[in-house]
Amino acid sequence: MYGYWGKILRVDLSKGLVDVEKVDQSLFEKYLGGAGIAGKIILSEVGPGVDPLSPDNIIVFAVGPFQGVRIPGSGRWTVSSKSPLTDIWADSCAGGNWGPEFKRSGFDALVIKGRAASPVYLWINDGKVEIRDASRIWGKTISEADSEIKKDLREPKAKVACIGPAGERLVRFANVVNEHGIAGRCGLGAVMGSKNLKGVAVRGTKKIKVAKQEKVDEYSKTLFKEYYDATVYTMRKFGTTASVKKYYERGYGLSKNWREWVFEEVDGIDGNHFLEIIVKPVACTYCPIACHKRTKVEEPKKYAYEGYGPEYETISLLGWLNKISDAKAIGYMGYLCDEYGIDTMTTGSLVGFTTECYEKGWITREDLDGIEPRWGDADAAIALIHKIGKREGFGGVLAEGIVKSAEYIGSKASKIILHCKGLDYPAHDPRSFYPAAINYATGTRGACHQRGFATWHASGVLIPEWGISKVIETGSNTLHSMENAPEIAIKYQNWATLFNSLVQCEYMIFGGLKLTHQINLLRYVTGWDIDAVSLEEIAERIFNLQRVIDVYYGVSKKDDSVPFRMFEPLESGKSAGKMPLPFEKTLLEYYKLRGWDSDGKPTTERLVELNLGEALKPVWE
Repeated sequence: MYGYWGKILRVDLSKGLVDVEKVDQSLFEKYLGGAGIAGKIILSEVGPGVDPLSPDNIIVFAVGPFQGVRIPGSGRWTVSSKSPLTDIWADSCAGGNWGPEFKRSGFDALVIKGRAASPVYLWINDGKVEIRDASRIWGKTISEADSEIKKDLREPKAKVACIGPAGERLVRFANVVNEHGIAGRCGLGAVMGSKNLKGVAVRGTKKIKVAKQEKVDEYSKTLFKEYYDATVYTMRKFGTTASVKKYYERGYGLSKNWREWVFEEVDGIDGNHFLEIIVKPVACTYCPIACHKRTKVEEPKKYAYEGYGPEYETISLLGWLNKISDAKAIGYMGYLCDEYGIDTMTTGSLVGFTTECYEKGWITREDLDGIEPRWGDADAAIALIHKIGKREGFGGVLAEGIVKSAEYIGSKASKIILHCKGLDYPAHDPRSFYPAAINYATGTRGACHQRGFATWHASGVLIPEWGISKVIETGSNTLHSMENAPEIAIKYQNWATLFNSLVQCEYMIFGGLKLTHQINLLRYVTGWDIDAVSLEEIAERIFNLQRVIDVYYGVSKKDDSVPFRMFEPLESGKSAGKMPLPFEKTLLEYYKLRGWDSDGKPTTERLVELNLGEALKPVWE
């Protein structure tokens, strides 16, 4: 077997037991790795009645065939579970350095179940596994925990994926973090917290065998140079911070909780302003792009910090959505979220939601423990972040997520939240690009731009190997049309699924990555006879597997929805008067192309075609 160890590490924290499960190549040929094999495991072991924060839930760390091999963008890892935020399938893919190190320790995946009697962390060292006491580390922030675990091990080269205080307090959108790589969105840090698991430290020196080492080395060398040359003056310099102005000019209407396009101070959060706080670019393992940034603020003192980020989503949802235009304040807010271990996107959405509720008189200063949130008020937003991270006062309400927060305030609040299946919207406006509405509505973990790059299609990112050889146009306007939305959504969802199962960074696309590059690399690493058609079938299989898990947990057509606010047209900007319609008709067309029935359930015929016999019983029996 090439590219894989054929080993899944299993840890039962309740019993304190460690076991190694040996698996054959057929599992990887069918599901690749990462989120693919995690889905297979979760469908088999986590039923619909399992509370995500109970010992019966499992959390799966997994890598793919590229980890531990010098391939561009392979410094990634995935973590999957049943989400405490959405109660459905959840997977998150992160960078940093943990993934390759874990792979070199001799495993393809780690499955954790149960709950330790007291705080612990795992130590995986070249195949040897220990469950170690973490009582002294419990309560530490992300950077503190990382440092303390390495000190405890006396191993500075260890790579640590850990949770912060928010994960310990079961904030439902808590992250799992490795240095500057953040597995965010679905609250998998809370799953770790519920298990009294502070972190997983790894050290690996084993060399993975590949089928054609010389081919891998030669091809990767060419790609490293190509991707570096294409991004050295863009992503390496600015990271994702340069995207704000571009999307504002495209017509995104994020201001005041998605109500307005106009943001007079948008120049304050343009990429050039963040250059003032960027210290240096930071790369994940085997990355030619280095989109992450080390940042530092010294003045004003109230925003002083040294850490990582912020990224486009952080800037947009903590800043733009809340009309906050101070780059230093936004950097500090992102830093606080990172140290508490909470998702910046959900946090920004909750700050905007809280501010609008306060503006409308639905909640009071007393409800908010003396905080008076207003648009553009960074200090009030910072106060709310502390409340959420500590689960104090009204922060305990917000820590439950956007849907439960709205339920707490009352039915009127449900019309001002933007989410699908409980996962709040990313900072990409479907009123500006209609296919994104279908992408979000049918996403297997909820509204997500990274589980289907539909918005990238509008920017010219193509997949000629799968028939998307030019930007699809309808009349004179490709952005504001639903005509081709199902095809766009499906193709880019499949490609995103491939990235998260090969476990490769999608930002390599900015350097010029093509599907053909992935096909060739997979051939050279594994020795498999694979092409674009067979790889698309694998991606389809994995996406449908995740949909089956969602259906098993109760998802149906009623949940594939677009929030009310998306049908409130903006009054200005390039998306003025635009709404992603017709939605219902387009959704049914999407179902038909996917091979699903009219309620969004994969048909028996489609599951059999995809060799998903194991998925028939949960859905159809």
